[in-house]
Amino acid sequence: MKNKFKAIVIFFILSLIILSTKIIAQTNLNGQQYTNTSIIIITNNISFGHGFSITSYNGLVYIYYTEPTSVATIINGLVFNGTEKMDAPLPNFNDLGESRPALVELNNGSLMMLWAGIPIGYYSLYNLTILLQASILNNNVWGPVINLTNNGVALGYASDGNYIYLVYEPTISITYNDTILEELTLSGNVIKSLNIPGIIGIVAANNGLVVVEFSNVTYALVNMNNGNIEFVNATNIGFVGNSLYQFYNGVLTINGNQNLTFNLPIYESAFPISWNNGYIIIAWRPGLLSVYYWNSTELQPIVNFTAQFTIIPKATILNNNLYLAWFGLNNISNGQGSIYMAITPLPHQISQYTNKTTTNNTSNTSSYNSVPSTNTTSNKSLFSSILILVIIIIVVSVVAFVILY
Repeated sequence: MKNKFKAIVIFFILSLIILSTKIIAQTNLNGQQYTNTSIIIITNNISFGHGFSITSYNGLVYIYYTEPTSVATIINGLVFNGTEKMDAPLPNFNDLGESRPALVELNNGSLMMLWAGIPIGYYSLYNLTILLQASILNNNVWGPVINLTNNGVALGYASDGNYIYLVYEPTISITYNDTILEELTLSGNVIKSLNIPGIIGIVAANNGLVVVEFSNVTYALVNMNNGNIEFVNATNIGFVGNSLYQFYNGVLTINGNQNLTFNLPIYESAFPISWNNGYIIIAWRPGLLSVYYWNSTELQPIVNFTAQFTIIPKATILNNNLYLAWFGLNNISNGQGSIYMAITPLPHQISQYTNKTTTNNTSNTSSYNSVPSTNTTSNKSLFSSILILVIIIIVVSVVAFVILY
């Protein structure tokens, strides 16, 4: 009887050990296993729209995010040295609350954090003040908090490493009829200002060209040098290096020295990251988050992940490792969700993709087709992994039971 009891104890201990493992083997579309891809929960305390930012800097990966409290919102963060994580240094915030951190590596080599801060005071809906604030990291310590604005409501911001681009309202409004787009120096001095009604945010900026989002969920390119506004059809748009990328209707285009087109028909959105003389491409749809590698010749799949319905991914690369973070919505009624991170090694050489991509060379324009098999996703991979774990548990438990009996 005692031996039976011991067998049962061993069974449960093995179950707990194996099921508590954070390492999940994901299968790419070539069947290659990445057993050291780990899924990490960054925080379970974040709400839709509060925002997070991730970047690699000086051999470390920094991720900062917004967390709500009973009074206001605060910014927290983590630092990764490889897969080891630790609490990130924080600026000496001097406000009532802060949110929407944005990490920017300046062209002088420094790391700057931008965020929206509510100064200490008493507010109503009609006198709310949201300032754009900043701090610069020095020897892993954030410097003094800088007020880049002194009044109004900061709605959105971005930086290209040389200048800061800001959209704000003099007073808060739900109509956005008085929004102003500005170009600032890194110390907050206004260089240029454009009155453009209806802007609610800034997506990206590069060398005076600013991608803005309007209240009717459309995007436009605004040239700060001449005030020209060009509306674009896109569900995702931004810059990779000095090249503009756009995703629309299943197609990702990168406009640079070589104009590239990637056909990704099963996804709702995608964006590229420069790596190894090519691009890492992050693509997603409800339930599926995928990573591809374009090696200047063909588009090759790396790994898939299951994810919640709402996916907002961001990523950075350090030492041939992809740090992919995403927001997943847990509660539709209140917008509460979690931030997850997957750390995936990027292989130096990927085995040949069985479904060849087609390349149409017309001058310097190339098109790449990718129609992944929907039968091989991380759902199947995860089910297979769990099934293997269950079999291992049963086999080991039976052996232990037989020996001890």
